[in-house]
Amino acid sequence: MDTIEGEEVQKLYDVRLFIDGMAMVSDSVWRFLNRGETRAFGNIQIDTDEETIWADTLYYFKNQELSYLRGRVVIVQDSTTLFGESVDYSFLTKIATFNSGIRLEDQDGTLVALQGIYFQQQDSAIFRQQVQLSDSAQYAEGDSLFINRKKELLQMHSNMFVADSTNNAILTGDYLEADSTGRRYVDGNAYLRKISSDTTDTTHINSKELLMLETDSTDYIRGYGNVRVWSTKFSSVSDTLLYNSTTEQFQLIQEPKAWHKDIQLTGPYISVQLDSSDIKQLKSYQGAIAVEKDSLTERFHQIKGDTLTAYFTEGEISSIQIFPNSHVLYHLADENDKADGAVEYTSPKTTMTFGNGSLARVKAGQNKGYYIPENEKLADRTLEGFTWDPQIRPQKPITKARPRFPQVPKEPPFELPRRYLEFLLGKKE
Repeated sequence: MDTIEGEEVQKLYDVRLFIDGMAMVSDSVWRFLNRGETRAFGNIQIDTDEETIWADTLYYFKNQELSYLRGRVVIVQDSTTLFGESVDYSFLTKIATFNSGIRLEDQDGTLVALQGIYFQQQDSAIFRQQVQLSDSAQYAEGDSLFINRKKELLQMHSNMFVADSTNNAILTGDYLEADSTGRRYVDGNAYLRKISSDTTDTTHINSKELLMLETDSTDYIRGYGNVRVWSTKFSSVSDTLLYNSTTEQFQLIQEPKAWHKDIQLTGPYISVQLDSSDIKQLKSYQGAIAVEKDSLTERFHQIKGDTLTAYFTEGEISSIQIFPNSHVLYHLADENDKADGAVEYTSPKTTMTFGNGSLARVKAGQNKGYYIPENEKLADRTLEGFTWDPQIRPQKPITKARPRFPQVPKEPPFELPRRYLEFLLGKKE
């Protein structure tokens, strides 16, 4: 028994000790008997009914059942292994606070952060600063993360980035919520980049909110608030977007506009039908208008009606059908490709057929129309509801979404303690 500053201290070496339900071994132990404090140094291993802990230094306070673990700290609980270098652990509440770095490994992958709190009884955790999650199928990062593994619920906050190799997708935003049902919800500056399964097309979606639902057979995407879509096949803006991967159909709702090459389609509702990533059909109803800017005369061809459907073959427009109440303004050109008047008519139904992208034939039953000779005001002639908005047409993103942090290290941040390596060897044997 030694005395340090007037207090009796029991010093033990090459220690095997059982205190407060814990079996502990270490190179040395100091026991401050009057205040219920135990200090351990070197090659520490602690075994309880619920966890095994390794550390270089331990300060244990009996009255609070609290321990300060320092140095190379490893905690194994069930199938979870935690690594840190400064950990405050309560044997009473089973809460571990990682002050300067945390690494969590389990059968699902690896999670690292600069700080964290792990709640063993609730099987949940809070991670802060440079949070990274990595497994064989995806990588995610953000500024903070809450995860409940019992409920399989994840909430990531601020500067969120997800790369999903299974679905060829990248997801970013201010906040992410995900669970085991395949549901992902992004709130604030939501962005999704998805590459088609045949890698021939990439779709970019920006919106205020994104909701993604996965089932065994179908993926659903819901976009809300200033939704903007760009792909090589079409682009669009709307307040709401609905997508179904089985039908390959985009539905655009509330003030939507869609573009394909030089055609702009506007209406209360627009659907975009794809076929193996190629555009197959554009449809709008309840008052639609399509505008095409002629590349030679720079005049605006205009087609409107209650329902407008444009059909495509191999990505090129093949026909347009408007019914009922079709109204058409089509500008003409002479043999020198100069503007040469226009035709305007109304008809119960109009069918326009195209070849190689150019108008080849028009069929309009019971039409009422007339030819308008070329004049100085003709270029500005528009049908009711005309709108041409190239300034709001989404463009291909210039900047690629990338992770901010370096790759998650494959190994823990320190040389593994000797007794922990012996533990691993024993498990293999």
